[in-house]
Amino acid sequence: MDMNINEFNEGTKQVSTMKPMAKKMAENQDLSSQDDKFCNESTTDLKKIDLSKVKVEPLFEDLVDFEKFSESDFRVVKVKNCEEVPKSNKLLKFTLDDGTEKDRIILSGIKNYYSAEELIGKTLLAITNLPERKMMGEPSQGMLLSAIYEYNGEEALNLIMLDGNIPAGAKIY
Repeated sequence: MDMNINEFNEGTKQVSTMKPMAKKMAENQDLSSQDDKFCNESTTDLKKIDLSKVKVEPLFEDLVDFEKFSESDFRVVKVKNCEEVPKSNKLLKFTLDDGTEKDRIILSGIKNYYSAEELIGKTLLAITNLPERKMMGEPSQGMLLSAIYEYNGEEALNLIMLDGNIPAGAKIY
């Protein structure tokens, strides 16, 4: 699963085929602390991961200049609506509150990992200053960030979800 971003042609997009591991692991393991009242669902999921079975991509060897990195505008976004894109096996269409007066639309190829309904109301992390691009004829105004890794020989993807108390539009440094 090693990849060099420089190997892709400009304008191409790699769409991951990873599934969130929490659901799969729940099928295979019992929770050890179900009555722990201080443990929310996401920390419970973390307790089930056997770190010896996790494999991540190696870090990039090339360094990115700080000025170049700081050109990316990372923002907190709130999911107002999420729906499947007709005729697409992968895309979900997100209507997002990015702290401005106007809704932001972002398409993401995570339909195989999450249902649209379970993402409504979530607080996510997005890059908001990417050029608009069309996917399946629909405009997409940014990119949602996800974590990808391999667990027990299977690929996994998890959207980066943030504390719901962080306001939409908050800048990430």
